[in-house]
Amino acid sequence: MEMPHPDNVQMPDPVVSARPNRYSFWKLALLIPEALCAAVLALLVIFLVISVFSRYAMDLGLTWSDEFARLLFAWMVLVGFAIAVRHRANVGVDWLVCKLNAKGQRAVAIAQDILILAFSVFFTWQSWVTVGFSLMQRLPALDVTIAWLYASALAAGVLMVIYSVANLIDSLQARMPPSHAISNETMLIE
Repeated sequence: MEMPHPDNVQMPDPVVSARPNRYSFWKLALLIPEALCAAVLALLVIFLVISVFSRYAMDLGLTWSDEFARLLFAWMVLVGFAIAVRHRANVGVDWLVCKLNAKGQRAVAIAQDILILAFSVFFTWQSWVTVGFSLMQRLPALDVTIAWLYASALAAGVLMVIYSVANLIDSLQARMPPSHAISNETMLIE
C-alpha cells in the first residue's frame, strides 16, 4: 500500500480551520485565575507548614510569616470570590424563583446580573481608591507597600466586572454556564 507524500496531502482551507473559538477569551479569563488561586493555596499551605515547623521544632520564629500568610490569604479569598461570581455560586434563596415560569426566572436572572455588575463596578472603584491611599503605608515585617494587600481587592473587582458582564450576556441570550446547569427539581426540597 502506497502512503501519500506530505506534499500531496490536501490541507483544509485556512479560513475555515482558523476560525477562532468564540468562548476562548471567557474560558481563559476563568482558567487563569482558577490556576493562580490553586497555586496560591498550595504556596500558602507549604509556607504555613514550614512556618509552624520552624516555630515549634526549631524554636525559630519567622517575623514576617504572619504578614505573608495574610497577604496570600487575601489574594486567594478575594480572587476566589470573583471566580464564584462567574460560576454563579453566590448565596441565594431560590425557592420563589423556582416557582416562576421560564420567562420570570430569566427576568430575575437578568436583574440579578445587573445588580451584581453594579456592585462589582462600585467595588472596583472603591478598591482603586483604597490602593491609591495605601501606597504610602508599608507592611513592617515584609517592608513592602500595603498596596499589595489591597490590590487583591482591586484584582477581584476587575475580575468580578468581567465575569458579571459574561453572566449578563449569558442571561440575555438565555444561556447558562455549565456550572449553573442544575435542574430546578434538584434544587427543591420537599
